[in-house]
Amino acid sequence: MFENFLAKKYVVPAILLLIMFGAFAVRFYHYDTWLYFKMDQSRDAFTISNAVKNGPGNLPLLGARAGATKVTYGFLHLGPVFYYFQYLSGVIFHSTSPQVFAYPDLFFSIAVLPLLYIFLRLYFSRLNSLLIVAMYAFSFLVIEYSRFAWNPNSLPFFTILSFYGLLKFLHEPEEKKRKWWLILWAIGLTVGSQLHFMGFFSLVGISALLFFFHYELWKKENIRGVFQENNFRVLALYAGLAFLVVLIFYAPVIISDSMKNWANTKDFFQAFSTKQGNRPITTRAIIGLQSQIEYYVMIFTSYIITKGSNNTYGSLLSILIGALFVGGSYLIYKFFKETKDNLRKDFLLLVFLWFFIFLLITIPVATQIEPRYFIFTFAVPFIFLGFFFEFSERRLPEYSTGIAIAVTVVILLANASGTSAWFSEQAKSQKEHLTIHRTLILKTKDGVTLGQLQGVADYIYQNRIPSDRIYFYVKPEHVRPLNYLFFEKNDKSFNYYSFKLNGDPLAQYFIVLPSDYAESEVAAKININQPMNIISMQKFGQLAVWQVTFPGRTVDGNFQAKSKDSNVESDRVYWKDVFGTKKPKN
Repeated sequence: MFENFLAKKYVVPAILLLIMFGAFAVRFYHYDTWLYFKMDQSRDAFTISNAVKNGPGNLPLLGARAGATKVTYGFLHLGPVFYYFQYLSGVIFHSTSPQVFAYPDLFFSIAVLPLLYIFLRLYFSRLNSLLIVAMYAFSFLVIEYSRFAWNPNSLPFFTILSFYGLLKFLHEPEEKKRKWWLILWAIGLTVGSQLHFMGFFSLVGISALLFFFHYELWKKENIRGVFQENNFRVLALYAGLAFLVVLIFYAPVIISDSMKNWANTKDFFQAFSTKQGNRPITTRAIIGLQSQIEYYVMIFTSYIITKGSNNTYGSLLSILIGALFVGGSYLIYKFFKETKDNLRKDFLLLVFLWFFIFLLITIPVATQIEPRYFIFTFAVPFIFLGFFFEFSERRLPEYSTGIAIAVTVVILLANASGTSAWFSEQAKSQKEHLTIHRTLILKTKDGVTLGQLQGVADYIYQNRIPSDRIYFYVKPEHVRPLNYLFFEKNDKSFNYYSFKLNGDPLAQYFIVLPSDYAESEVAAKININQPMNIISMQKFGQLAVWQVTFPGRTVDGNFQAKSKDSNVESDRVYWKDVFGTKKPKN
C-alpha cells in the first residue's frame, strides 16, 4: 500500500523536502551563537579571510593539518579542497565571519539527504529508503557534526557520491554514459580523500576491492581478458579519465610539493609508517571493537556510554548494536546468495566493505579513536537496519511496514531526546557555567561557543582605551579564536597581545577564565604574585572577563611594543607564489 502511494508523482520529492527542511531547521537553530569555534576553525578562518579580502592568489595549495601529526617537515597536510569551499562561501556572502566559513559543511549536510536516497534506491524500496534517510537526517551525532566548520564534516556527501558513481559505472549498459559515472566516482573519491585521511584510505581501499570482486580478478582468465586488445583500449581510456580527474583535483598538492622538495609526500609516508603505540595488535583490536560499538550506539540512539561505569542500559544497547552488525552481516551474505541482480549484489558487497574496511583501518589507532573518525560511516548502521526491514518484508509481509515505521519512530525519538538535551545544554551554557556532557567534538568539553567568545571580544573592545595596548589572558585553545574576533573588528588602532606583565605604560589588562572561578582565584590562576585590582567583571555563560590593573607594576617610559606575528602561515605555498617571483622557503 505504502509503495503504491510513494510511487505517485511528487510524493517522494515532497517527503524528501520535508525531511530536508526539518534537518535544516535543527542544524541552523541558533547557528551563529552556538557555533563551535576553536583553534582549528580560527586558524582556517585566518587563512581563508586573507584570500577573500586580498584575492585568490592568497589561497594555499595545501589544506588543513592532519590533526597533530608532527613530522620531519612540520605537519602533514591534507589537500586544499576544504579551504576552497570556504573561500567560495566567503566570496558568495561577501563576509569573513566565522559562521560563513561553516556554511559549506551545513550545505553538504543537507545535500547528502537526497543523494543518500538516490543511492539507497539502488537496492531498497522507496519506503525503506525514506526511513533510512530520516533516521540519518535526525541522528544526534550527525546533527552535531553539521553545525560547525571542520574539514571532515562534509565527508558523508562525497563518500556516497563516490559509491553511487562507482556502482552506476559498473552496471551502466550504455558505453557513452559510463565515462560520466566514472568521472562522478573519481570526483567523490578525490574530494573525499582531501577531507580526512580516513576518507583517503577507506575510499581507495573499498573502491579497489569492489573492482576486484566485481571483475573476479582472482580468476586467471579474467586477468587475461583485461589485456585483450579491445578491453585494454577501453581500460586505458577509463584509467586515463580517472587519472585526469585526480590530477586536476590534486594539482595544487603536486605543485606545492614540487616547490617544497616533496616535503608533504615524505611526511605522508613517515606519518603512516610510524608504529602506533606499543600495545599488541590483539589488544588494539579488542579496544577497537569496543570503541566501534560505543560510538555506533551514539550514532544510532544518541546515548552516551560512560566508560568505567556499570550501566545496564548502555550494556543492552551495546548488545543491540553488536546484534545489528552481526545479524546485518549475515543478512548481507544471505541476500547476496539469493539475489540474481548483479547491481544489488554489488550494493550489498559495497555496504559490507564500507563497514568492514573502516573497522580494520581503525584498529591501529584504536586507543585514540574519537567520534570524528566515524563521520565516514555515519550512514552505515542505518543501512544495516534497512536490511532487517527487508528481511521482515520477506518473512512478515503483512506486518513489515508497521514494524519498519515503529522502529524508525523509536530511533527518531531517541535521537530527538539526545538532540534536545544538547540544545538545552547549549542554551544554558550561554547564561551560566555548567558541566558539559553532549558536545562530543573534542575530549575537552568546555561548552564555549562563538556567541560567548564574541561577547568576550566585544566587551574587551568596548572597554579598551583607544590609545592603549590590550594584553589578554585566556587558555590556549581560545587565544587564536579571540585573536580572529579582534581581527574582525577591522580597527587598525586596536592593538592586542597575549598576556604579559611588562613595563608598557599603555597596557590594559583583561583576564578571561571559566565563569565558575571566584574573584579570589583569578590571580593564582594566571600565576601572578603581586597585588591586582579588579576594575570590572562580566560573565558570558561559560566565560568571564575581568578587567584588572597591577598597581605594583613597574612602568618603563622607553618601552617599545613588539610587532605582532602574522596570522597567515608562512610555511605554505600560495598561488601567488606559483605565478609570482617569490620562492617559498624549504
